Amino acid sequence: MGNLTELSTPDADGSLAIPTGWRQGRGAFGGLTIAACIRAIEQRVADPRRVVRSITAEIPAPTLAGDVEIEVAVLRAGNSVSVARAVMRQGGEVTTHVVAVLAADRAVGPDDPLPLAWCELTPPSAPAWRDVAALAGDAGPEFASNFEYRVVSGLPLAGGAAETIGYVRAVEPGPARDAAYIAALADAFWPAALIRAATFRPMATIAYTLDLVDGVAGLEPDAPLLYRGTVAIAGHGYFLETRELWGHDGRLVAINHQTMVVIK
Repeated sequence: MGNLTELSTPDADGSLAIPTGWRQGRGAFGGLTIAACIRAIEQRVADPRRVVRSITAEIPAPTLAGDVEIEVAVLRAGNSVSVARAVMRQGGEVTTHVVAVLAADRAVGPDDPLPLAWCELTPPSAPAWRDVAALAGDAGPEFASNFEYRVVSGLPLAGGAAETIGYVRAVEPGPARDAAYIAALADAFWPAALIRAATFRPMATIAYTLDLVDGVAGLEPDAPLLYRGTVAIAGHGYFLETRELWGHDGRLVAINHQTMVVIK
């Protein structure tokens, strides 16, 4: 089957084979197709100094198992910031669209009157990941078998606040722990709206934004990331979810916002 790194890395010409075993409903897991578009953009920009800082994505149609083509256009490349767009097509139809901002670090001098470096968010309270049992069974969507979940709180249909806290990692991540990997992990948990649902309902992401606050350098490579997903707004068949990923050292790795639709 291959690992997550291999499966989300397109060839130099932008071609990629979406594997079986990764479906989320009719189409492939959105985290996989978004990750592939991110890797295609990084291949095109080809500047290791410019790391992915922010991603916006839309998933207008399901991506079926089989061949896809990813086209990349660099919208602008400045002295330290590049903005690029990737379009995934299958059968002539756009299935995933991603815009990424890649930027080099900016040095801040010691005499800077306002050093922009702080984080006032705090990680959710959770036991150490090794003290939380991994979920057993294959009750979730097909793609979920490729991830390990250790749930602290917020199981589907449990009732209560629409908040899920737990740990997540890929079963076979491959060597990369990069922006594409983080993008996939951010999308892997079930929607927190399912906690308040009376029965399981299919739900799909239509818009996705990811801000990468920090990398995972220095973290244990096999350790999962601590996840928190909350839904504060729902109505008219849609809801907005905020997701966070945290390292075991307390660092905020990424913040993800998703607009989701409840499918009839």
